[in-house]
Amino acid sequence: MPRCPRLPVQQAWQSGGLAVTAAHVLQAPVLDHDFVPPAPFPGEKDVSLFDQMIKGLTRPTEGWPRAVFEELSWKPPFPGTPLFLMDPAAIREVLVTQAENFGQGEMFRRMFRPVWGEGMFTSEGPAWRWQRHASAPAFRPAHMQALAPFMAQAAGVALDRWGDAAPINLLAEATRITFDVILDTILSGGEDFDRETVRARMAAFVAYALKPRFSYFLAPDTYHQGKVNAPGPDAAALRADIEAMIRRRRAAPPRGDLVDQLLSARDPETGQAMDDARLCDNLLGFIVAGHETSALALTWSIYLASAHAPTAQRLRDEVAAVAGDAPIGPDHVEQLVFTRQVISEAMRLYPGALQLYRICVRPTVVAGVAMKPGDRIVIPVYALHRHSRYWRDPHVFDPDRFAPGEPTPDRHVYMPFGAGPRICLGAAFAMTELVVVLATLMRGADFAVAPGHRVWPGAGLTLSPEGGLPMNATRRT
Repeated sequence: MPRCPRLPVQQAWQSGGLAVTAAHVLQAPVLDHDFVPPAPFPGEKDVSLFDQMIKGLTRPTEGWPRAVFEELSWKPPFPGTPLFLMDPAAIREVLVTQAENFGQGEMFRRMFRPVWGEGMFTSEGPAWRWQRHASAPAFRPAHMQALAPFMAQAAGVALDRWGDAAPINLLAEATRITFDVILDTILSGGEDFDRETVRARMAAFVAYALKPRFSYFLAPDTYHQGKVNAPGPDAAALRADIEAMIRRRRAAPPRGDLVDQLLSARDPETGQAMDDARLCDNLLGFIVAGHETSALALTWSIYLASAHAPTAQRLRDEVAAVAGDAPIGPDHVEQLVFTRQVISEAMRLYPGALQLYRICVRPTVVAGVAMKPGDRIVIPVYALHRHSRYWRDPHVFDPDRFAPGEPTPDRHVYMPFGAGPRICLGAAFAMTELVVVLATLMRGADFAVAPGHRVWPGAGLTLSPEGGLPMNATRRT
């Protein structure tokens, strides 16, 4: 595909006030005609072990050494550290063939059980399996495209809200769009809720869930049975909202939405149903996963397409050829091939989950390494998506690497929705939403980063753009 000239190095990689080692983020192999969007990647010098440890909690991608982007495995040279796996065969062992030997670990439960309870997102073994099996029919891909009109409507409402020309916080607006989609599709219009109140509570809920805490790493298990494991007041209020809605819905005629499907869901093996508490846990998981990660993917997709003029034009040409001026509907989704390529490339460069953790629960061997209970494994998704062994020009924005006829990436190298039995249940929902909303917004508006703002993907548990990505949105006529 045609490409615009690459950005000057200081413009393309400068992190906007962050103390990032220049050698770590400024030395990338680029061609003169390639667009390399801003992101941390390894340079000629590795960061020190001290920096690796300090950045490991809040900015892990800036602390990873070259080996994570180039080798098949790597282990920091001090005791008690995890084994990093970048070999797809070894990753498949951990996530699929030997999945019973590896769990999510106590730290994961410390972080997310206060807000997600005992739903499938935090459960393991039989408790996870029956909930997953009971919920899966609600997310069949064939059902998702029928939701396209609701997704197009949410994007159209956003365009109307912005008017002819407006400065917007793109991440905040994308989050609002994806939250409205959740209310209109999963919760049948959300008339049980005051949208603004629930939106604010949801933001606080997500912030609580994603906030890194040193106590997760350092304090003993008994410490986490106290106040640290109690959700904040906004998270508790949101849970109360969902529980009240469930009680109303149990007494009301069915509507055929996700709530109804979960109310009637049964484990195919035992017939077990979800009680109100378990249903609430899972709905909260679906709502958060269904709008937070989608909002990030939408934000990065709009930024990348808008920053590369040939991509923006090609995407708009495709939308015009497929749908014209009509709302994006179910029949258009599969035809928007290049639009989907842009999203796939955005999720490669800026994956929603930076890394996956697994903890060994019984003795086993992975990639020739003997593992004992308690040993940790990190699967660095961000580095896999930019690994020199698996991708040509790995830091370059190139949607055509996902074009029809191109080799399909190994499913344990490209993992925007995870992999194995715990792969994201809502992947088809998310891709349908992203295609419909991106096509609608790019057809309806031009986007440009606000003057003076330096784009940089901050890292905690997600690659959220620092400052939320202020942009100017100008309505297209």
